[in-house]
Amino acid sequence: MISNYIKIAWRNLIRQKTYSLLTLLGLASGMTCSLLLGLYVYDELTFDQYHTNAANIYRLNVQVKWDDNDMNMAIGSAPMGPALRQEYPEIRNVLRIKTDNGLLVRVGTKALYANNVIYADSSLFSFFDYAFIEGNPRTSTLTPNSIVLTRKLAMALFGRTTELLGKPVRVKDEQVLTVAGVIGDVPANHHLNFEAIIPYSNTQLNAIKLDKWDNFGSATYVLLHPNSDARQLESKMPAFYRKYIARAIGDDTGKGVTFLMSFQPLASMHLHSSHLLGVGAGNGGNIAYVYTFSIIGLFILLIAIVNYVNLATARSAGRAREIGVRKAVGSLRRQLVGQFLAESTLLTMLALLLSLLLLQLILPFFNAAAAKSLSLNLWNPQLSGLLAGFGLLIGLVSGLYPAFVLARFNPVLVLKGTFSTGSSGLFLRKSLVVLQFTVSIIMIVGTLVVYRQLQYMQHTQLGFNQEQVIALPLKSPAVQRSVGVLKATLSQNSAIERVSLTSGSVGGDMNNKTTFSFYSARGKEQPINTEYFSVDHSFLDVLQIGLREGRNFSPKLGSDSTGAVLVNEAMLKRLGWKDRTAGLVEFNDKRIPVAGVIRDFHLRSLRSQIEPLVLVLHEDQGDKLLIRIKPQNVATALAYIEKTYKTINPDQPFEYTFLDQTFADQYRADERKGNLFLAFSGMAIFIACLGLFGLVTFTAEQRTKEIGVRKVLGASVPSIVALLAQDFLKLVVVAILIASPIAWWAMSRWLQDFAYRVTLSWWLFGLAGLLAVGIALLTVSFQSIRAALVNPVKSLRSE
Repeated sequence: MISNYIKIAWRNLIRQKTYSLLTLLGLASGMTCSLLLGLYVYDELTFDQYHTNAANIYRLNVQVKWDDNDMNMAIGSAPMGPALRQEYPEIRNVLRIKTDNGLLVRVGTKALYANNVIYADSSLFSFFDYAFIEGNPRTSTLTPNSIVLTRKLAMALFGRTTELLGKPVRVKDEQVLTVAGVIGDVPANHHLNFEAIIPYSNTQLNAIKLDKWDNFGSATYVLLHPNSDARQLESKMPAFYRKYIARAIGDDTGKGVTFLMSFQPLASMHLHSSHLLGVGAGNGGNIAYVYTFSIIGLFILLIAIVNYVNLATARSAGRAREIGVRKAVGSLRRQLVGQFLAESTLLTMLALLLSLLLLQLILPFFNAAAAKSLSLNLWNPQLSGLLAGFGLLIGLVSGLYPAFVLARFNPVLVLKGTFSTGSSGLFLRKSLVVLQFTVSIIMIVGTLVVYRQLQYMQHTQLGFNQEQVIALPLKSPAVQRSVGVLKATLSQNSAIERVSLTSGSVGGDMNNKTTFSFYSARGKEQPINTEYFSVDHSFLDVLQIGLREGRNFSPKLGSDSTGAVLVNEAMLKRLGWKDRTAGLVEFNDKRIPVAGVIRDFHLRSLRSQIEPLVLVLHEDQGDKLLIRIKPQNVATALAYIEKTYKTINPDQPFEYTFLDQTFADQYRADERKGNLFLAFSGMAIFIACLGLFGLVTFTAEQRTKEIGVRKVLGASVPSIVALLAQDFLKLVVVAILIASPIAWWAMSRWLQDFAYRVTLSWWLFGLAGLLAVGIALLTVSFQSIRAALVNPVKSLRSE
């Protein structure tokens, strides 16, 4: 029976080539897009799930509120971990991690910067699973003078990954560490990203104060016993705070500060850490994109299924006589349903095979666009079974309604020639067309909004001039000691305008934070936890940051290094001051006036609000040179900078970045998401147009004689095209009216993730509507014109 169903289904597909091709393309395109997005979403949702103890690993997060300060952090202080383990028996083990971006490592004459290094306790290997090339996680205890390398760093330093145990590696030209192990490169779906591991106990390198409860800078992880409850542990944290932390941070009564400690499951760290300061906050994902791409994948698949249903029901009149004959010779309704489901399933499985072929071709390009390393192992029996089930499910869902519609035809009416498909089928097809274009228009609006926001972020003035500014990191103590000579030598070149030394990171990660106490004219204290930079006299000139009031640091006033600070406009707003003379600031144990107020400028992307900032003067303290070069002398200046650097620091690696490129890199992830959104929106519109093209084709076939009569009576080609097109264009207009409020709501939610954003103007929705109408009109017109140009003699020959 089943083989007979398949044989008849195959004949019907071959006989109706146009119909089969349209539905096959639509289903294959929809499946390919949904599978791609499914792989992306699965990868995002399964971050860190491969670790043996994943279900019992939590990170300690801290929220601190005092006065009008509010900080959400994924970091704590060094003593917290050991105290937690000692205090609560449900904690099986603890792990502390501190990150370091840019550590000088040297083997012989080869020196380079390891851009991602972590300082970790030995318990790291009992928390997370790493593939050891050399060494053993059970025996690789991290002693203070050891280091564990990843494959990438081992190859860069030694040119090999074996026979390295015990080999020396010089770090920061201060310490010689011995290799205790070599592991494979950290998997892409791990929330930690590093090239080397150094013991947390090596305080000489990491500057961690192991006994300071108020020195926040380390992530603390806890491994709970299998039957322990993290929520119950959280309920005990207020008592832990009062016992260990309150007095250390100056909250002697335990009531002046709101200090909330929570435990975040490992499974949620990647997608739910964007609001946190510290480890994991900068390189994570975003759950909003997971929701967005999941919905897009489902929508595209829905459009493909709607295409099949639409085309199958549109063909119902053409197959009515076949069904009537079958019923007349004894076919049962369930047999007819089985036949039509066999057709839809066969078509769907063919579409699945085509989509898997397309997937293998597209996946490398998708990985490049999404910065992923996704793959599909079709030899995996579980995956193959899942894909087969996916195809079968789509086939049944797509074919179920058309099968029951076709199987219930009255054979007497059909064979008499008085059969009509009725208005209910027509209403359904119109509704499905509206649904398709509603989804398409929402995606068009989304694409326009995403594009506008990206353009806005990339071209908005940041409050300083980032063009032709080179950031030269000074990551080793030797280079930092020679910075005075380096700065003076660079300043002598005519291709270089100005040079500034700073400890601040513009366009990079979070800077150092501390609390400054400000005092109003009445003497009321207002502590503000804020980022601060150590800068020299040239900082404002190099970045061309304007002054709102007051003065810049002056090289003529030696007292500025101990008796002057600059603040930004955001600080005045936070304080509620009209100008800098409204109060004093405590600096070096004395209250002084604010020397000047600088214009607000963006330290990071437009996702982040401009926060209060304090600048303090230190001519010889900093880890970065900012060098403004003349636009016409870029190549000359770069060559001179490199030559000068290597002359003064012959054994040090030379690295630099352009400041504008640093900011552009911050938008790279958003740009990738925007490109993906654009590509899948285009696919959704393409699939919808395939269905529309098919419907117009069948409508034209059904109205062939009507078109012939109209032409004989003098109707022009444009009038016939308008006749065939108007019904479909009305449906697109209805879709525009439905899609606009939905798109407005969805994109308003998406834009809330940006501190600075574009407005949702009415013309965006108008443009999306015009695009939809234009695309539909082109699709409809092609087949309509073809039908209108047919010789009416051929159309009426059978009459």
